Amino acid sequence: MGIGRSRAARSQAATASGHGHVIQVSGDGNTVCASGHEDPTPILRLPAEPAHLAGREKEAEAVLALLAPSSRARATPVVSVLSGLPGIGKTALALHVAHQAVARGWFPGGALFLHLRGHDPAGPVGAEEAMGTLARALCVDDAVTPDEQTGLCQAALNRLADEGRAVLLIADDASSAAQIERLVPARSAHRLLVTSRHLLTGPSFQARLFGLDELAPLGAADLIAEALRHARPDDPRLRETDAIAELAGHCGHHPLALQIAASLLTTDPGRAIVELVAELADAHTRLDVLRYEDGGHTTAVQAAFHLSYQRLLPHHRQLFRQFALNPGPDTSTDAAAALWGQPRARTRNGLAALARAGLLAEQPVGSGRWRMHDLLRVYAARLVESDSAKWRSAAFTRLLKHCQSLVQAANAHLHTFDDGPLPDDFQDRAHAVQWLEDERANLMALIARAAATGHPRAVLDLQEKMRPFLLSRRSYAADAVTVTQLAVDCAREIEHPCCEATALNNLSQILPDCGRVDEAVEAASKSLDISRTRGDRMRQATALTSLGASLQRAERFEDAVKAHTESLTLSKELGDQGCIGKALMGLADTLYETDRYAEATEVLNESVRHFAAMGDWHAEGLQLMRLGDALFAMKRSAEAVETFRRALVLYQERGDEHHQAIALQHLWSVSDMSAEEAVDNYQRLVAVCHKVCDRALESVALNALGNKLKQLGRYEEAVAAYRDAAAIHEERDEERLLLTVLKNLGIALRTAGRITEAVEVHEREIELARARGDGHKEAEALERLATTLRCGRRRLEAVEARVRAVGLYREQKDTWCEGRALGDLGLRVRDAPRADRTKAGYTWVLANLPSDNEVGQEVGILFALVVMHVRAGRVIAAFWAWASLTKLMVRRLDEGGNQLPEQCFQTVKQLMKTAVHGVRPFQALTAWRNRLRRPTT
Repeated sequence: MGIGRSRAARSQAATASGHGHVIQVSGDGNTVCASGHEDPTPILRLPAEPAHLAGREKEAEAVLALLAPSSRARATPVVSVLSGLPGIGKTALALHVAHQAVARGWFPGGALFLHLRGHDPAGPVGAEEAMGTLARALCVDDAVTPDEQTGLCQAALNRLADEGRAVLLIADDASSAAQIERLVPARSAHRLLVTSRHLLTGPSFQARLFGLDELAPLGAADLIAEALRHARPDDPRLRETDAIAELAGHCGHHPLALQIAASLLTTDPGRAIVELVAELADAHTRLDVLRYEDGGHTTAVQAAFHLSYQRLLPHHRQLFRQFALNPGPDTSTDAAAALWGQPRARTRNGLAALARAGLLAEQPVGSGRWRMHDLLRVYAARLVESDSAKWRSAAFTRLLKHCQSLVQAANAHLHTFDDGPLPDDFQDRAHAVQWLEDERANLMALIARAAATGHPRAVLDLQEKMRPFLLSRRSYAADAVTVTQLAVDCAREIEHPCCEATALNNLSQILPDCGRVDEAVEAASKSLDISRTRGDRMRQATALTSLGASLQRAERFEDAVKAHTESLTLSKELGDQGCIGKALMGLADTLYETDRYAEATEVLNESVRHFAAMGDWHAEGLQLMRLGDALFAMKRSAEAVETFRRALVLYQERGDEHHQAIALQHLWSVSDMSAEEAVDNYQRLVAVCHKVCDRALESVALNALGNKLKQLGRYEEAVAAYRDAAAIHEERDEERLLLTVLKNLGIALRTAGRITEAVEVHEREIELARARGDGHKEAEALERLATTLRCGRRRLEAVEARVRAVGLYREQKDTWCEGRALGDLGLRVRDAPRADRTKAGYTWVLANLPSDNEVGQEVGILFALVVMHVRAGRVIAAFWAWASLTKLMVRRLDEGGNQLPEQCFQTVKQLMKTAVHGVRPFQALTAWRNRLRRPTT
């Protein structure tokens, strides 16, 4: 059956210039049929394309790939669904790709935009009404039943497909799969692109799903800037890039919020961006600010959210509101179940329903971790405030108890020193550590919220349980300080001096890791004062041990020894075996650090006997390893090896793989073994550390493994080991250790002939040392970079790097290293004939540089090198120094603007004067000629 016109349609037809027909379609507009009287052909319509689509380039390319003609030859889904939360930019992206596809000639039959009003307050467009709109657009005959109408439309689309005229249908704002099932083309030549806040799926509806998230920060800022530029190209606010970026952040990088913010700025050109940023800074009023009114028409983020919220079932609305009670960045399924007070399976179904509605997202998919957009969280928090305080408190209390229970179970896996059964909440230690890593940010936020909402005892409990994990990583020290300070405040709030003393004691142990040693001493002293005031001798002994540790970190070693000795005496008077052991450990550590190895060994032997008598095999093993370190430092290697073996056997008997790995690392560090044996041992150690999730020791083992592999000439394997170690240090934010690994990695890459990669690693090393303010490490890294560049035949760059190292050594007045670096540049100022004279000449040239030298220290050093090389008759070395000097000067001139050329000219003139006064070029050239002249008989 061909495309025709109904009797009613023909009766309303009027000739249009003799070439086409205009058919009135039930008041919705006109569809122009551009063919002859008997064979009308539809011209389908699209709304205008968005003026600017920022930050969606990647998504647009992915959708276009499915619309491309090449995709139709494959088994590609005919339907594509763009889903996401309200206002995320689904319609804008659909229109953009539709216009792009039509412009590229992919759909000769045209494109049709159907607005299904899935979330309109007046109600959505029905499936039959949507099919009727398509029928009118295709100019098909009227039908008696919906099924007949569907068949006529499919026949029309099939004919267009046979004629090579593919059609693109866009169904915007669909609310359900049933609403669009009839619109799905039967032939794969056509495409249906759907936008919806829901994930549209069903047994009879198969589609390719595209989930849209908020924009990236750069794309979000670009959207605001482009709107300002489009309205007023000379808008001075376009230069406020930092303020624009901050504004985009307060909008949650949400396209609708960004567009509203941009409209507020464009309609009020005198409004400063920082003023709008300040208004949006308050989360409680943020949604009120993100509202734009124009002639009675209001566009608001909150209104868009409300339409989706109203469509939820009542119990899903409750879950949505309660989700905002968790202050962390995401929520696990178990935590959501605790908040909601429902079984896990039902909670999972509820969360999935919220995700289908575009109000939640599981990130990553299958992880059981759910994330709500920042603006949606603000909206949910506003809604939950309308619920009763008792209901909110009960939900939050359930969440607190859930987290307290799991943190306690995780600690049992991390620090199990007895033979009792472990909680079955976690499979093993690695699982427990991973859970703590995943939940750390949530737990930190939860503790802060608990402190602010009147749950002080929960704060004290969570802080105590979280402390061991937070102390296991230096990068978490700041978090540990934050929660411990909250614990101190909560203890004071409930007027509990014992808890306050304990919290202060804990705080003193954490502050040194943040570089706040004096504050640590003060906290320990306050804890000691409280304990003495209350006559609590037990806590007094504990405080003295912490004070001794803080004094040791402050390098007040005699005071530290005194505090530990006093703690030991008091503990023995009390007969508290635990306090005695801690005091012995603290005293031994202080003596060991001050190189008083003999005294430390005596204390360590006593502590080993003490913990053995107590049956504390874990502490006994730790003290054995510390004793082995002390014995090795005293050059009693055989005894050290035997001591480490005792610790290893102790942990093997208890099946403690984690501490077995630590004991093995200590043992192998002092044992004589071949490189091949060491490689095998360290590979096993790495595997064990990875299994027990000890990332710190794993990085140490990987670095040692790399060293042994490099020793055997297995450079590629060494590079891989060093890279793994570097990744761990970066993950743990351990910059000092990362510098050492980067040094080893760069050397291994150079030796393996991978010069480009080695240069990149050395540059990273230089950047890191500079950021840390470690000039000496930076200079050493520059020397390694110079060596690598020279191996790559990049001589000029090598000279420049070495000169920069010389400059850093001069700034630090490190004459020995400066002399070494100058020797590598060919200027022997040490251990060579006439070295003193060479050094004096070099120093004299630098000393006579102008005081206002604008071109930098490097230029002066290079010029001094040129002068002294010429004076010594070393023409090749002088040439490379002069070439580097020329290159550096040209670069400075390019970068220096208008004033630098004159400054450079004055400096060079002064340098030339210095050279003329300090050096006799004619005599130098004569000496060089005489050295090259062949002897005569």
